[in-house]
Parts: sequence; C-alpha cells; structure tokens
Amino acid sequence: MSRRYAFNNADLIIIVGTPFDFRMGYGRRLPKSATVVQIDMDYRTVGKNRDIDLGLVGDPGAILAAVAQAASGRIDNGAQRRRPWFEELRAQETTAYEKRLPRQLSDASPIHPLRLAHEINEFLTEDSIYIGDGGDVVTFSGGVVQPKAPGHWMDPGPLGTLGVGVPFAIAAKYARPDKEIVCLFGDGAFSLTGWDFETMVRFNLPFVGVVGNNSSMNQIRYGQMAKYGEARGRVGNTLGDVRYSEFAKMLGGYGEEVRDPADIAPALRRARESGLPSLINVWIDPDAYAPGTMNQTMYK
Repeated sequence: MSRRYAFNNADLIIIVGTPFDFRMGYGRRLPKSATVVQIDMDYRTVGKNRDIDLGLVGDPGAILAAVAQAASGRIDNGAQRRRPWFEELRAQETTAYEKRLPRQLSDASPIHPLRLAHEINEFLTEDSIYIGDGGDVVTFSGGVVQPKAPGHWMDPGPLGTLGVGVPFAIAAKYARPDKEIVCLFGDGAFSLTGWDFETMVRFNLPFVGVVGNNSSMNQIRYGQMAKYGEARGRVGNTLGDVRYSEFAKMLGGYGEEVRDPADIAPALRRARESGLPSLINVWIDPDAYAPGTMNQTMYK
C-alpha cells in the first residue's frame, strides 16, 4: 500500500520482469529524479516506453543472486543507512492499512468488497490455492488476500483475460488434488465460462467458489463514468441480479446466498465441508471501486 510513496521518493528503482505497461503508467509513474534499472529475460521489454539508466537482459534469478553475492560479506553494504528509509515506508504502510481497516471490517450491507476479501483471507489455510477471476472485485482482493505459500495465487494476469477462474480451478485441482482450491469470481467473469462448473461436478473436483456479485462489469463501469460522466456510466455494463447459488445447485454442486457480512465465514465453512464444487453468491456494494481501478491510466 506504500508503493506509490516508495516510487515517488526512491533514489533507485529496480524493475524486475515487469514491462512498462498500463499498470506502470507506461513508465510515467516513476519519477525522473530516480535512477531506474530494468531486469528482464526479453531484450525487447528493456527500455520500452521509458528511458532507463541501466538495462540487464538475462535470467532474473541469476542476476539477483549475483547482486546478493556481490553485496554480501562487506563491512558496510549500506544496510544501516537504509534503515530509516525502511522505517519511513513501514510508517506509510501502517497509515494506509489503518485508513482501510474500517471498510475491511465493515458490517454494512450491501457488503463492501474489502470485507469479502478479508473473510476469504481469514478462511485460507496453508493448503489453499487462491484463484482470482474478475476485474474490480479481484483488484480489491489483491491488497488483502495473502496465500500462505509461493505458487498459491493465480489470476487473469495483466491483460485481464476474464473467465479463467473455472478452467484454472479444474487444472489446479487435477494438478494438486491434495490442495484446497478457493476461487473468487466477479459475476461478469464467472458468466464467461461458468458452465464448466458442471464439468467440475461431473469429474468430482471440489472447490470453494465465491461470486462477488454487484450485477455489473464494475471496472468497465468506472472507466465509462470517469471518461463520459455519470449519465453514461451504465451503458453496456449492467448485468442481471443472478442468484449463482441456484446455478450451482442446479448443476449438482453446493450453493448459498449471502447478504450479511457476518454470514460470509459460516457459508465458506459449509462450502468446504460439503465436499462439492460450490458457489457462495455474495451481494457486494456496486458503488465501491478499488483504488487500483481508479488509478488505471487507461481510464483517464
């Protein structure tokens, strides 16, 4: 949560394996005063869309291992001088977290997406693989949900290829049958490939699915309002009030409807205990937008 502050105040920024695409404002989010080093396996990415001070093409793991080796064993490698900077960033992180916490623990109805993300994070175990398939609701979860191990997070990626949730869940459960699969869908994203929920029932692939339902393609809705105003905010992005819990039950899975935030955790536990592919349909606030959605340069 202190990323923007860090970018704005750092004297050196090292970009590893990340292109200067829309997520980075095509490089404009980095201050001109900072020294920028970019490490990537693809030479075509290095220095694209923004000038850099140093580009390194190669395996990031090998490069960073060499940097760590070069910095170790020295009497003074600068660590002590950086301590105040780390403390400054931690203070910013704490301030941002405390500002967000009331919404994350909110008892409001319709449910705030941060509260849904909070309950999912509390629900995860060491053996849970988390899949996010959606726009705004998954952007909310990205700042809250913290899987317990590397390789336990899957999402549509920077191109926003919505609809990956059910296919990812099928593949993940087949690849790691010992793992629990927990998937958060936006209602628009689930609608794209949701019929393969029946495939999971047919092949006995249990998972805990959660639909954050605001009856909207809300990330698109925000962008339209930002560009064209409130009057055009509902053009082509409004969806039906679909009870996806009934969809799950119709196909042989487990389903529940949730409108009260206090009911999220019990519903998740019942889905887990059912041993079936499941959908918990959680009605969330359609007028709440993630900071990541509002900051995207594509909407400005």
